[in-house]
Amino acid sequence: MRSPGRALAALLGGLILLALAPRFGARLLSERPVTEIGHAHALAVDPVHRDVLWIGGHNGLVRVTAGRVWRQIGRQGYDMMGFVMSPAGRGTMLTSGHPGPRDRKPEPLGVEISRNRGRTWRPLALAGKADFHAMAVSTANPQVLYAWNVFGREGLYRSRDGGRSWTSLGDRGPQRIFALAAHPERPEVVLAGTAGGLLISEDAGETWATLASSLRKGSITAVATHPRDPRIIYAYGMERGVGLIRSQDGGRTWTSQGFFLGERDAVEALAIDGEAAGIVYLATFNGDLYRSADGGKSREQWTSRGKILERR
Repeated sequence: MRSPGRALAALLGGLILLALAPRFGARLLSERPVTEIGHAHALAVDPVHRDVLWIGGHNGLVRVTAGRVWRQIGRQGYDMMGFVMSPAGRGTMLTSGHPGPRDRKPEPLGVEISRNRGRTWRPLALAGKADFHAMAVSTANPQVLYAWNVFGREGLYRSRDGGRSWTSLGDRGPQRIFALAAHPERPEVVLAGTAGGLLISEDAGETWATLASSLRKGSITAVATHPRDPRIIYAYGMERGVGLIRSQDGGRTWTSQGFFLGERDAVEALAIDGEAAGIVYLATFNGDLYRSADGGKSREQWTSRGKILERR
């Protein structure tokens, strides 16, 4: 016969588990192991946890810890076409793109925000009106953002209030942008990788000029600025003889890093570790992800066609 004491203990234990289930159940559901990441659209090094790389892509948000622990964070099927992480270090992220098949959200999403490193998201601006395929946030002032919209009123957009409101720059910006990168010390300075080379604006996107005469032609598909040192810039060009390049003087001169994929692929996203010298991450259109510890001259491949490779 079951004693009243044991029955009471079982009842209390069940009530405690029931009470905790929403908290811990939500955490478990918002973090899942993955064996592939699919197509990566954007990369970000966590400003607090330096061994963590964030990947925004076709299958949602993925967190990589030390290159060995891969977890999908938040909703599945969330297509993050644009993604940035605030350099303020409070876990704030912004994204744009398309909802998952089970989400009752507008298409496109506009801009959504997470304040808990991607576990939950809420609408912030332009729901159903914008699909940003490139985004950049200023390290000097995280309230300043730039984005390239491919839906509705296409073109370059700018926000000065952390993404809550946006100004369309209309015809003032470049006509075809692949990537954006903000200057780490001057919020009004932004770089754009375009179908017509690498461009720079020094007045918050109002006017543009070619950054370097050597990069006036050909598509620049990716660009990244060092989060602390404005002299260091990485970019990828599709023209033969360009490929992955690095500048150590703010873009005046460039050095090839010996990584060129030819016509079969190109680098779509770049991220620079602001604390460890020479660490840079590269993601390609075909789903390959690399980490380099020497500025891109040599690389360790982490994924192939979106599938995570086993590391030795």
